[in-house]
Amino acid sequence: MSAEWVAIDFENANWSRESACSVGMSLVRDGRIADRFSTYVKPPGVGGFHPFNTSIHGITANTVANAPEWPQALARMLEFADGRPLVAHNAGFDMSVIRNACTATRVPWPELRYACTLMIARRTWQLLAYRLPHVAEAAGVALGSDTQGHADTAAEILLAAMRLHGVDEVDDLLDTLRIRLGHQTAHTWTGAQRVPPSTRRGLFYGLNVCLTGQLTTMPRIEAQYRLAEAGAQAVPGVTSKTDVLVVGTPEPDLFVPGRVESGEQRVARDLLDRGHRIEVIGEVDFLRRLCG
Repeated sequence: MSAEWVAIDFENANWSRESACSVGMSLVRDGRIADRFSTYVKPPGVGGFHPFNTSIHGITANTVANAPEWPQALARMLEFADGRPLVAHNAGFDMSVIRNACTATRVPWPELRYACTLMIARRTWQLLAYRLPHVAEAAGVALGSDTQGHADTAAEILLAAMRLHGVDEVDDLLDTLRIRLGHQTAHTWTGAQRVPPSTRRGLFYGLNVCLTGQLTTMPRIEAQYRLAEAGAQAVPGVTSKTDVLVVGTPEPDLFVPGRVESGEQRVARDLLDRGHRIEVIGEVDFLRRLCG
């Protein structure tokens, strides 16, 4: 990975991966953010703007009325990246947005290399949850409030991880943490992954998952069924054997450090303090992992 790299973040109009409506990019050079690029995008595909997504990012059809279509936006993104590796928090999601938007508009997939700060964070900080707000707090960096701000935050998280591990190059950090870069070509892709590669068949495969609160996108019984399809075990409560607690938070941005916790969340935090590995995620991350 070169000394220069670009952090990237997308927002989507709805749950379809191709529905990109905003992108932010932050160029890192010599250990600091040196340049930025952002644009709204007219989302390709069907479905329009779902109220749930708009409640998160505030973007509407009127916001993107004069924005470029995906092919034009992608060309500007690639010009800004200029062949440099990309970095994203939960990079599997962001790279799938690129692939699906390209497929929807019949544009060839661009060749990309990329790293994932979510994966890096899991090998750097022991946290209750690894969503961007939690990792930003652990890394001591500011949390951005929009797409560009989230790209800045991902960049600063990676720089903080490099400082913590005492390395000056991203390649050295990935070697230290035994993580491989993801790689995408016009026809294939391989995600950023641990070394050796995981043989798990999905992000929830083999995990004990507890659901708490009211999900807004599906009944709990459907969520339990989809977990079973993904190879996970839905469990009724948080115990020392629970791997993931899914909180049915209507507005994921409310689920940030400092907010009032449910009883299940307090149990999870107590288990973490006693050395158990457990992660708490909101509904958005739950749906993304089901699709991943």
